[in-house]
Parts: sequence; structure tokens; C-alpha cells
Amino acid sequence: MALLVIVKGPKAGQQFALRPGFTVLGRQADSDICLEARAVSRHHARLWMHGDTFYVEDLDSSNGTFLNGQRVSGRVPVTERDVIQIGPYDLALRITAKPPSEDAEQVVREQLSVSSTNTRLFDLEPARKLQVVLEIGQHLARTLDLDALLDKLLVHLMRLFPQAERGTVLLCDGDRLMVRAQQARGARRATPHAYSRTIVNQALQDGVGLLSEDVRADDRFSSSNTLRSLEVRSLLCVPLIGSDGRRLGVIQLDSCRLDQPFRAEDLHLLTTIGLQVAVVLENAALHEELLREERLRQELTLARDIQRGFLPTEFPTADEGYELFANVYPARQVSGDLYDFLRLADGRLAFFVGDVSGKGMPAALFMVAVRTLSRHLAAAGTSPAETLRELNTALAADNPSGMFVTLLHGIYQPRRGEVTLASAGHPPPLFRRVNGTVQLVELQSGRLLGLEGGDLRLRDTSLTLQPGDTLFAFTDGLTEARASASDEHFGLERLSRLLGGLRPGLPLPAWVDEVRLALERFTNTTDLQDDVTLLALRRAL
Repeated sequence: MALLVIVKGPKAGQQFALRPGFTVLGRQADSDICLEARAVSRHHARLWMHGDTFYVEDLDSSNGTFLNGQRVSGRVPVTERDVIQIGPYDLALRITAKPPSEDAEQVVREQLSVSSTNTRLFDLEPARKLQVVLEIGQHLARTLDLDALLDKLLVHLMRLFPQAERGTVLLCDGDRLMVRAQQARGARRATPHAYSRTIVNQALQDGVGLLSEDVRADDRFSSSNTLRSLEVRSLLCVPLIGSDGRRLGVIQLDSCRLDQPFRAEDLHLLTTIGLQVAVVLENAALHEELLREERLRQELTLARDIQRGFLPTEFPTADEGYELFANVYPARQVSGDLYDFLRLADGRLAFFVGDVSGKGMPAALFMVAVRTLSRHLAAAGTSPAETLRELNTALAADNPSGMFVTLLHGIYQPRRGEVTLASAGHPPPLFRRVNGTVQLVELQSGRLLGLEGGDLRLRDTSLTLQPGDTLFAFTDGLTEARASASDEHFGLERLSRLLGGLRPGLPLPAWVDEVRLALERFTNTTDLQDDVTLLALRRAL
């Protein structure tokens, strides 16, 4: 039987049985699997079960279907190791255990399904078993430290199973099994962490607890160096299986004694305990994940504060003959966008608006480098195009990541109201005259910065601001933002109409805020799809 499991996102852990043929996933109620998030299209994707092979196919959804982070195009094979992403959902295939082979019966005295719905677990001495399980569960629930938890578990198991001479817990780490805890009696404490991969792999693959009363009675194990070195005669091996069917690891107990082999009731008891341990392991993993996320949130908050500390917050006012205001609205806690300005020694004002490739921490780190170098180079007072050339040389000389930045650089002469601009792959600004007319500044868009070779195609362009005129610069996160209900962009035309309708005497912070609010109304969310930076420069009336 095949299942599709929500492993992350709303209703994580929910399972859906898959049938042969096509299974449609979507937000609409008539979908075979209904995923209710708004980011999911009405009929978003479908799975095709063809024999033992599975395929996923996107149904022209608005936000796409992804397999392991790659957008699905056409019909793509899916395995249990893959993760399907649809909106906020991460989904994975889970195939139920196959029945044991005939060969396995020669090795295993008895096997038992590891499932919380298996009523056989309490058939023998139910009161005693329940008491033991509750006692161990209480002890395990007192800590979420994984190493301490597993050590304590084995101490209890060695007391509970007096015939056991060694206990081992192995946990899955990707495709590998790692020994995480081991207990042994007497002289066997010094024995290295060895185990039978044959038994362990069978328990994990079939999802059953295994009992072997006398391993050596099977000829297939006569050549096993592991079992021979350990002198194992009887063993129990129980898989630890998560609520979503994921294999977490195994508990194995073994004994070298012939007079007291493990029996069927021991398998029942250890399997019951294994169910409890699997729940505790999932809780411990969830706790550790929450701790990691909290540490990451704290680090990102600190990084955001540090990053914003690099950006100027005290702006020129009309008393100086001109006004300037800018702000960055990050899509994440840290941003790859930047703005900056500095007063030159001769009284001119140099300013920048930039957009680093990518998002998140890598973009934020590269942004700091761009900001630091651009301030240093702009202080010389050379033309914007020349400053951008020098900046590209500095960035490309030490850029192993291959990141790049688009940058608009301008120098404003307050006495004459003249602005000289150069663009390195950055969107040209809008020019809003005092009478409300708005036009795009015609700039030659040069090449982006950070990469060696090629013609940068940089050229200076000048224009004059009359009293009350405003220059409005931005990053493409504004104009390329999409509406939530369609693929329509916010666009230059909408931005031009908005700027043209603003009252000329309105303070620039209010102008910038009006643009931000218009973007939120357009996208119907406060969550940005990309970083947005806005900068406005106005010559005073």
C-alpha cells in the first residue's frame, strides 16, 4: 500500500492512501487530496501510480509544483527519498512494508508488526506489560537530551531483560546507521560497537520486530564475522518507526547464552517499548529543531539590526535646500537591497540604490561589502560612471561566490538642482515634476557589477530638478511584485500614476509610505515577494 504523507506544513503527519492511476491534489473540494492553503491552485498537481512506479505532474498551477526544490516540468518520477513541495506543504511517499521472504523465516524465530494498532502486543501479561511501558515512558519523558535519553533507555532494558548481555541503539542519519548508545554486562563492556547489518536492515526494511532464538542454527550466518566475533546466539531487533512511517533506527538486544534465549513474549515487550521510544525520539528531534530555529531567529534578528545599522537614518531636510528619504523593506529578516548617501567635501550629495543577487544572509553579506566599497570610492567625488567602474574592479577582484549587484549611483548639486546619474543594470528612476507629470529618466543601463571582463557600458546622464521636483528611485522588487489573484505586475505605469497623484507638499517619508501601502493593497499581503528599496530626492520649493 502506498501513502502520501504531509511531512511539513499545515496538518503535518496527515496521510492519504494512494490508489493505482491518477490522484489529483488541489485546493478545490473535488480533488482526491484536498490541500486548503491559498497558495495551492484549485487543481494543482497529480500523482500517477503505475505499478510500483510513481510520477508527479504539475497541472499548470499558479505557484508551481517542486520536487526537491526544483520546479516540476512534465511528468517526473518520484521515490520515497523525494520531497514534493506544493505551496506550504512538503509531501513524501511512504510504501508500506513488504511481507517477509521465505529465506527470512529460516533466520527469524518470530516477527511482529511494529504498529500502535497491533493488539497482539498486550496479549501476554497485559497488566505487567502496561506497567513496564508506562514506567519506561515516564523516565524517558523527563529529558529531551538524546544521548542521555538513549543511555537511560538501555539501562532500563538491561534490567528488564536479564538474559541480554548487550544492548545497542542505532539511529538513521540519512542513508547511514549510527551507533548512538550501547550497554553491556561484565567483561563485554569493552566490546566495540558491532552489530549484524543483515538483521538490522531486515527489521528496518520490513518494519517488523525480529526474534532469533539461535542465530548459529542458520547456515547463512556461519560466515558472519560480526556474529562470530560477538558469539551471539540469540537476539531481538526492533525498528523504531515514526508516525509518518519514517525509519528512525533500531533497538537490538543480544545474548551469548544457550540456556536463556529470548522468547516470543520478549519480542512483544520490546516492540511495545519501541513504539514509545519512537514517539520520544520524534519529540526530541522536534525539540532540537525548535531550538535550532530559535537560535537562527536570534542570529537573524541580530544580523538584521547590524545590517540596518549600516544604513543612514538621519536624512537631509528642506532647510538644506533639498530633502531626501529612503527605506528598505526586506522580504526576509535580512536584505540584499541597499541605499546610502554621503555629503562630499564640495557640498554635493552622493547617493546609491542597489539590489544584490539572491536573498537572505549571503545577499546581506555581499550588500555590506558593496556599501562599504561604494562609500569609499564615492568620497573621491568622481563621476558616477567612473565610480561604478572602480567599484566593479574592486568587487570582481575577490568574488568567489559569483554574486553581483545592480546599482544606481547619483550625485546631486544643491545649488543648481542638477543630478548626474549612472546605472549598472539597475532600473531607471522616475522624475516627478511639481505639476504632477511623471516620466522615466532615460538612462543607458550598463552591465551589473561584480563580474570580470566585458564592456560595462556605463554612461553619465544629467537632469535638473526645479523647485518641488522629485526623483524617485527603487528596486525591481516593487515593480515586479505580482498580485495574489493573478500574474499581473505592480509595474511602472501603476507607480507613475501613484506618484503623479501625491500632494507635492507631502513630506517624503509619507510619499514612501504611500507607495508601500499601495504595494500591500495590490498584493493583498504584507509579506513581500522580494526586497523593496525606495529612495526619494526632492528640491525644496
